[in-house]
Amino acid sequence: MVVAKGKEGAAKTTAAASKKRPQRNEKGWQAEKSAMTRSAILEATIQCLLELGYANTTTALIANYAGVSRGAMMHHFPSRISVMRAVIDYLHVLRLQEYRDLMVDIDDPQSSLTDKAIRESVEAAWRYVNLPSFLAYQEMLAASRTDGELRQIIEPVEKDFEKQFLDTVKAVFPHWQNLARLEGAHDMVQFLMKGMALSHMSVRKNARAKRVMTYLTAILHDIYKEADLMEK
Repeated sequence: MVVAKGKEGAAKTTAAASKKRPQRNEKGWQAEKSAMTRSAILEATIQCLLELGYANTTTALIANYAGVSRGAMMHHFPSRISVMRAVIDYLHVLRLQEYRDLMVDIDDPQSSLTDKAIRESVEAAWRYVNLPSFLAYQEMLAASRTDGELRQIIEPVEKDFEKQFLDTVKAVFPHWQNLARLEGAHDMVQFLMKGMALSHMSVRKNARAKRVMTYLTAILHDIYKEADLMEK
């Protein structure tokens, strides 16, 4: 009887422990599932912005694109502006990382900045402004001109992005020691690339973009060489 009682006690202890373990695993799974749902909603919002535009992107359509229920959508983002705020923050981080990835190793600190490297940086900048992340953000940026609530959210993020973006440019182009010239070159590239990317109705857009990139490469080469001579 004593042995049987001992077995029964051990069985109860094992059962209690087994109940606790799944609870911990369940919490971890729920957290992972929640993160996956949130990520799906953010990606779906970007897709809606690209395909439908800001004005037509509703929470119902986002939920449909994400393949989640309205309840799940409302649980994560109770309003349209709340999901837009999250997407803006999400794109803020993503766009900086995408730029770093595109520009990695273009300006090798161990060798001189060649014409080929300058051309590669221009082509990378063109690819950058054609990424879904860039175009989706521009859609919201344009909408913020007349949407006061959206403007309040996006304005401080845009200011912070501009600062971090310039810091990133300085880091990926170590040969550009003349920072004033680098900032000027950066502004020229960004304004030109943005303009070309958003000119979606232009005739022969790709051919014209190639021609502009050839001119831009030559101009950047001259700016860099002039700045290099000034430093010497």
